[in-house]
Amino acid sequence: MKRMYLAVGVLSVLIGLLALALRLLLSGVASGLETQEPARPDASSKMSITMMPISWEGGLRWREDHPIIKYLNDKFNIDLQLQWTDGESYKEKLSVMAAAGQLPDMFQVEPEMFVNWQHKGVFLDLAADMQTYPHLKSAFSSDSWELLNPSGKLYGIPVSNTAYRDSYQIRADWLDKVGIPIPAVDDFTLDDFYRIVQAFALEDPDDDGLNNTFGLSITNLLSGSAPSNSGQLRAAFGLANEWKLIDGQLVSQYIQTEEMKQFLSYLRKLYAEGLLDRNFADKGFGTIYEEFQSGKTGIITYRPDTFLSDELLLRASHPKARLVQLPPPIGPKGDRGNPTNPQGVSKSVINGHIAPAKQARIMEILDWWTSPEGAFVMSNGFEGVHYVRGEDGAAVKTALADSDVPWLLSSWLLSGGDAEPAKVYTEPEVVDFYKRYYKKNAAFAYTNDAGGLEVLSLAYRWYYRKLEEDYRKIQIQVIRGEKPLNAIDYAEKAWREGGGDRILREVNEIYRQNVSASSWNTAK
Repeated sequence: MKRMYLAVGVLSVLIGLLALALRLLLSGVASGLETQEPARPDASSKMSITMMPISWEGGLRWREDHPIIKYLNDKFNIDLQLQWTDGESYKEKLSVMAAAGQLPDMFQVEPEMFVNWQHKGVFLDLAADMQTYPHLKSAFSSDSWELLNPSGKLYGIPVSNTAYRDSYQIRADWLDKVGIPIPAVDDFTLDDFYRIVQAFALEDPDDDGLNNTFGLSITNLLSGSAPSNSGQLRAAFGLANEWKLIDGQLVSQYIQTEEMKQFLSYLRKLYAEGLLDRNFADKGFGTIYEEFQSGKTGIITYRPDTFLSDELLLRASHPKARLVQLPPPIGPKGDRGNPTNPQGVSKSVINGHIAPAKQARIMEILDWWTSPEGAFVMSNGFEGVHYVRGEDGAAVKTALADSDVPWLLSSWLLSGGDAEPAKVYTEPEVVDFYKRYYKKNAAFAYTNDAGGLEVLSLAYRWYYRKLEEDYRKIQIQVIRGEKPLNAIDYAEKAWREGGGDRILREVNEIYRQNVSASSWNTAK
């Protein structure tokens, strides 16, 4: 009996020791999750990884059996699940997922969300272990890495694109039809632009005998760098691209009342004369771009690869269709510009609450992704699948290159430096065209002089979007002749009193603190 009691006692001690060890093990795991110390992954254990890329351009996304997905699964021993989400609903879906505690392992956040969530443990801090991933670290400048992060922290990977990507493109065949020469760079004014818009609306530029073309179609966005088809006109009147440095102070376009009146007066005239699309207030960029592709409008703001593809598309129904790059018009005081986005303000982030081993596996993938080998694969796909080599060694793309779109994930989830559209199979003359296109745009950079720092202002994050929406409603009413031009005086007053003055103070203070400690600039 004593032996039995002894055995039971020994068994109890062993169970207690095992329980203590288990508690210590679980405590260590919890501590690892809390401190987020990534470990080099054990590639012997397969794991499921979810990434949530934005999907633009009509829901473009990869097929489930995409060759790159299979390659990544085999190379890193993972089961990669891509949760493609339309850009228009991306932010809302992220908020719902966050509230439910179901965020993906890797996703993208816009600047306001990045700043609001970075102190809540939502994102993995990459700073401590960054030296272990040299390719990823060197893919972006130190300024881009640090932008919008607290000192000593790196909660997100900068999302960059081509700084000087977009400019006006115009139907040169329409110009020929209405008898207007292609505008010269040095003396193309707002009056010249008006004459083109007038002719495109009233003089049957597509030569079909019908009154079915718009002079100018714009979106309902009347601020910011996103393609809107009106950004170049704002630049011509000297308005800020969100923020403009004047005499050492950052100024918002919403207090540039005289310049705003001139801009709106110009659009108001176009609208009153039937030259501006009557339904502009209800349209986003996708709609006006489709109108351009279908031949309803002859002016669009977009990038060089769409210039080439759209020219071919238009020629299918209009064999004489021809596009040319149009310089931004010159305003009354000599101002002009093509809207330019700050670089690195949006971030791709890794979930801070997933297991450290999974975080480390994702970092391994990203380090390969930004290596020469990885960047090549993620841009071009695979030889024999997405391109083949001719006898001269030159690469020629296959049909799968167009349908598989190998570069899609790099462009919409992890893009480093200039998101150059040229691929291994791109003809040299096309590469040269891209370079010329960007060089022309760079000569007329229309930058946000705050460089993205404005989102560090608490007042900005609280008030700005609502103030912007309220102000835009009055802008639209003024353009449509529903309110007089002096309504903008009251709009400025409401903007200031609704939180705008506080935003101005905070943004300028943040700018002064950061510009003295950093060498970043908005064109990186």
